[in-house]
Amino acid sequence: MKGISQNAPVTHICLMLDAGLIPVFFQLLQTGFRVAGNVGCSVRAFLCEQHGVAPEYLEKRIQTIFLNNKPVDNVDTAIVGDGATLSLSAAMPGLVGAVMRRGGYYAAMRDQISYREETTSAAMQPGKVFVKLFNLPLRELGPIFLERGILTDGVNLKDVLTAHADDFRKGCRSALVDGRNFDPDQLREMDLQTGEIFLQIKTS
Repeated sequence: MKGISQNAPVTHICLMLDAGLIPVFFQLLQTGFRVAGNVGCSVRAFLCEQHGVAPEYLEKRIQTIFLNNKPVDNVDTAIVGDGATLSLSAAMPGLVGAVMRRGGYYAAMRDQISYREETTSAAMQPGKVFVKLFNLPLRELGPIFLERGILTDGVNLKDVLTAHADDFRKGCRSALVDGRNFDPDQLREMDLQTGEIFLQIKTS
């Protein structure tokens, strides 16, 4: 999905689902999705001020953060740029989890690979960030991101709809495609091979 052109067409799909169907879409969130916002700001500002993550949740629940594949210790000095990759996880088990935990006792063991504070401040500007969610953030933040809307690869979305066709048929109450009512059962027949999907999921 990260290779899709910035100018590729975007199809807007809004689904109304039974709440129990939300986990079906978690594989999209774990594989990765894009969100739009103002970049050139700190990880804290990007998540809390722009994307609905509560500050206390960031401090207490998101214990492992990777920015461009480097572990982050300080969410106030790590700057999110356009096209950045941001991975969010709760504390991972074992020694590896302890080493990767931000601000943890063993953080010094990964000093050579840790994200470094930006030496120059970037100007705030519109951009898009590639986000991945794992374990607790996947389950707890996933529904929030889905309700606000994510950008995802149409091919991946079609794979999810096809793999869970029976559940989707039972649990989807309505669908809008570019603002027009659409038969949920026909979504799998749409041509989703090109461009991106802005996917928004609400629960009944």
